Amino acid sequence: MEERNSKANAEDRHHRELLAGTAGGSLRAFGQLYDLLYTSLVRFIYRHTQSPSVVEEVLNDVMLVVWQKAGSFRGDSRVLTWVLGIARHCALNRLQRERAWQRIVAGPVPCACPGLDEGRLATLDALEWALGQLSEDHRVAIELAYFHGMSCEEIAEVCACPVNTAKTRLHYGRRRLHTLLSEGKQALAADDFFEKTTP
Repeated sequence: MEERNSKANAEDRHHRELLAGTAGGSLRAFGQLYDLLYTSLVRFIYRHTQSPSVVEEVLNDVMLVVWQKAGSFRGDSRVLTWVLGIARHCALNRLQRERAWQRIVAGPVPCACPGLDEGRLATLDALEWALGQLSEDHRVAIELAYFHGMSCEEIAEVCACPVNTAKTRLHYGRRRLHTLLSEGKQALAADDFFEKTTP
């Protein structure tokens, strides 16, 4: 846990340096920040919209806001937390504009990890399926906590809700996810996920 926090702090310091450079008009700093945040943003936007066709467009909207608002970053949260808050807002706006509130049924995000064995891929598929069964609020809370290592305070900031609401969403989301993954063939996936990722 301490090692993970140390790594997150080091990453955030680097992100802050690049964001400061971006605020000063440096395209190089902006490009480096884009590269570092790309994977987290694509996964977050995909999970939030369930629409592969809009991911790149929303990503472009997010990075445009980051470019324009870099100088307004107050520094009271991690840069990633701030950017994911922007991403959530942009994703919701996009869904509203397209009248796409109905969930688009899509397969799991392609995994670019050729080293994973079939058992691990099955676990990832099971997890992807179970996350898709959660409500949006619960899914986002789980994703931010387990995939982005965020605290309840940071989750509350990204989701624009009170900290207690974030804690409740995380609690019920985790309980529902465990139930879903523990049913039938998903039991191994549940044990694997919660053992390896509990914050």
